Amino acid sequence: MEITKEQLLQIDNYVFSCGIEYYDVRTEIVDHFATILEQKLDKNPDLDFKKEIVNIHKNFSNSGFQNLLKEKTKAVQKRFYKASLKHFSTFFKLPKIIITGAFFYVLLQVMHLIEDKKVFFQFLTVSMFIAVFSVFLFLYFKKKKKKELFLALDMNNNLVQIINNAVIYFNTITIFRNEESFLNPIHNNIQLIIFVLAFFFYWSCQAIYNQNKKTVKEHYPNLAV
Repeated sequence: MEITKEQLLQIDNYVFSCGIEYYDVRTEIVDHFATILEQKLDKNPDLDFKKEIVNIHKNFSNSGFQNLLKEKTKAVQKRFYKASLKHFSTFFKLPKIIITGAFFYVLLQVMHLIEDKKVFFQFLTVSMFIAVFSVFLFLYFKKKKKKELFLALDMNNNLVQIINNAVIYFNTITIFRNEESFLNPIHNNIQLIIFVLAFFFYWSCQAIYNQNKKTVKEHYPNLAV
């Protein structure tokens, strides 16, 4: 017996009440429940639908939906970082290595023009802080507008943390370098390379996030993403 839209909504509300807020994960669980319930309704049309939903949940796993959510979260994170690293590696291959080289060269020339190297690296740090704040504001206002959460797009939080950690690390290097260190071209070039690597890794993470967002839009065209 085919499940009605009202019954699907009941299952969805139940799964949501159990703590599964991500729409993509919830849809998968709802489909699983619907398949089992259709089979049970074929055998017994007078089945207590709500009670049977609870029974299926009890048999789902030892820890309900949480084990599934943890597994899927780890899988999504693994795919995200693997894809980001793969994208990051393209900046060191043709043709993107030209972009990498040009970006580093421009920063290097700017650094040479500024006499006080500490000021230059402080400027880079401030630029990174502005980037963190901008992304944070963007995600905050976007989250308020968004009706549904998607696990596939939950890497937003990871993106903010990646940038934030990079800023803290970069700022720490600048703070603990002494005046003599800023007169050393090798030390300056190493820190500049760290900045360039952090910049392109963030670029890669953002690119993969945008790809995931496009995929989610294709799968759920009627939902706000």
